[in-house]
Amino acid sequence: MLALAGVSTAFQSDPAPQWATSELASDEAPNFSLKTLSGNTFRLKEHRGKVVVLNFWGTWCPPCREEIPMFVKLQRELGDEGLQFIGVALERSAGPEEVRAFTQKMDMNYPVGLGDGSIAQKYGGVRGLPMTFIIGPDGIIQGHIPGMATESMLRPGLEKLLKKTSADG
Repeated sequence: MLALAGVSTAFQSDPAPQWATSELASDEAPNFSLKTLSGNTFRLKEHRGKVVVLNFWGTWCPPCREEIPMFVKLQRELGDEGLQFIGVALERSAGPEEVRAFTQKMDMNYPVGLGDGSIAQKYGGVRGLPMTFIIGPDGIIQGHIPGMATESMLRPGLEKLLKKTSADG
């Protein structure tokens, strides 16, 4: 499906990011709150005006582990421009202490919480990990990436959204 969607955007002068072809794009992002491993509560509605990258992942998932350093890098480089990552760990057997140790080992610099599946259900059900949703500053889902995200896949679209955000603000 993504290959076909890419064909339609190939003729535009400023093509949309690959993930903008998502069937969920243009839907309002379902609000949620998540208790983070640091003891705080992340509430999506409190991040209106920012570009939010919602990532469902697991400590046991090799592609998840591979994309996390790139998320850390993007959060570090673009966080001050209005980018906010949030990680929802969907674990088979690891508890909060194991996930906390993993996030520390990976130097994760964004909020992470342990999901119980309810947030994933709000986003249409997550059938595989990783799964990443990009939410614009207006609270609208801009697209999603099923499977592992790469920097070349994510950065250009995020930078475009962040430029729009700074131009609007």
